[in-house]
Amino acid sequence: MPYKMNIEELLVEHRYLTRSQLERAMYFKEQEPGKTAEQILMDLGYVTEDAVMECAATRDNLQVTDLDSYKIDLKAADMVSPAFAGHNRIIPIDFEEGRLVVAASYPIDMDVIDETATLTGMEVKVVLGTSAAVGRAIDRTYENTAGGNTGLMNPASGTPGAGIMDTRNRQMELVLKERVEGAPVVRMVNAIIENAYNRNASDIHVEPGNHELVIRMRINGDLIVHTTLEMEYHRPMITRLKLMAGMDIAEKRLPQDGKYHYERADVSTDLRISTLPSVFGEKVVLRLLGNDRDNSLMDVSRLGMTETQRGIFERILKVPHGIVLVTGPTGSGKTTTLYAVLSRIIKKKINVVTVEDPVEKVIEGMTQVQVNPKSGLTFATALRSILRQDPDVIMVGEMRDEETVSIGVRAAITGHLVFSTLHTNDCASTINRLRNMGVAPYMVAAALSGIVAQRLVKVLCPLCRREYEPDERERGLLEGLGAGKVDKLWKASGCPCCNGTGYSRRKAVYELMEVDEEVKFMITDNVLPKEIRTYQKKRGFRSLKENVVQMAIQGETSMEEAEKIIYSAE
Repeated sequence: MPYKMNIEELLVEHRYLTRSQLERAMYFKEQEPGKTAEQILMDLGYVTEDAVMECAATRDNLQVTDLDSYKIDLKAADMVSPAFAGHNRIIPIDFEEGRLVVAASYPIDMDVIDETATLTGMEVKVVLGTSAAVGRAIDRTYENTAGGNTGLMNPASGTPGAGIMDTRNRQMELVLKERVEGAPVVRMVNAIIENAYNRNASDIHVEPGNHELVIRMRINGDLIVHTTLEMEYHRPMITRLKLMAGMDIAEKRLPQDGKYHYERADVSTDLRISTLPSVFGEKVVLRLLGNDRDNSLMDVSRLGMTETQRGIFERILKVPHGIVLVTGPTGSGKTTTLYAVLSRIIKKKINVVTVEDPVEKVIEGMTQVQVNPKSGLTFATALRSILRQDPDVIMVGEMRDEETVSIGVRAAITGHLVFSTLHTNDCASTINRLRNMGVAPYMVAAALSGIVAQRLVKVLCPLCRREYEPDERERGLLEGLGAGKVDKLWKASGCPCCNGTGYSRRKAVYELMEVDEEVKFMITDNVLPKEIRTYQKKRGFRSLKENVVQMAIQGETSMEEAEKIIYSAE
């Protein structure tokens, strides 16, 4: 983030203030931490508001406006209610190239500016005026208005149009309701995003109902109700989110999607925002990209593999060319695994290029391409272009179609190291999927270096997990999976440390396949996945089912969580 000089330093530089005066003001500021340095300087009479405003305008490239002589456009002023303008000490004064020009005094409250954009549905340009001039402009402009309808008189009758008056009254009621009953919409949205970020949520759901608006967050894979609001908050909240994502706020009948980079204080995250029309209004889902990915996991040694699995994985990564596939359903942590691999690889003197949808985490040292189907930049077209960029390592976010798979396999055969993902249940079924996507068996055998299948499993809270004796059904299931006789298991309980969920975090469970010569022969001979699994077991490679059963027996997870994988994996 570019450095911005403090206003007080600018005041010294522009000779409005001496260094000794600034030092004295900073001494007083220590006694009154609630005041800004500029306020202290003005209180002491060392500088004028005009001087402060001039420095702020220079630093932030803003225009200073003489509001006392400015002819305010009443239609612009009427874009907000008198109550909103008076409470926030801002006033819209004009329109400029499709933007609403808003006058405010220094320091500018950007939450108020964002809220103005939300309420008016327009992009806002800020100009500076003194606080006294802003106050006079508000009084002068709104003093004779009834309900904030200045400039909206019916041309024929000279009276306000009934429909417009109703709209403005409803808007004013909403603004006043927000002021009295809760935080303004911009602050409310900011608070929800920051709360989700701090709770390590991966998604936020804004769901309108018949009588209330429900905000839910996906934490550790589960949707948990964060809060419920009155439906009056639905429309301004949706408008705010649409403006953030660059969507058309007037379009309510069709789904839309967009993105937004949120940065405020210690919170920095990319948001992927999508809307969907529903019976009760538009639902919005915000994906916090990369927020559910612990930065410590950007290291292969910390992914959670066993010592044996890590050894196999290291051998797979040492193959100089070929294709390595990470498989599993959506939300199983595949991208985290790939990023961990790439974070290690980029330390070498090689050219690493990725094509992703979306780019979930920016990593220095490699070229990351964001696909854009609307402009024709698909995985396949991007991959073709990448091959002309002299790459050593290529990461394709997902093998979505036959064309992408075909190009990726050919790249692997011709000497590139290719990483990608597929939605398959286990390692053996991945080979079958490649065949079904039109890749000849001999090509699969020649290209494939290794496969990693994975799932995310919730880990029991160590402070409140409860031991119990398994019932007959659970004993039978475990014995059928080769676990032998099991006398005790653990289940979730719930305590303040885990927010009553019974689980503390999620952990990846893996199944790995190193494609040796025997596996290559089996692929070429079109053997069934079942035979490949049998061969894997003889080699001592444990399946996803076997690994998650061990987690349940050792008390890392509950049988309820383990069964989700037992019944979903092949």
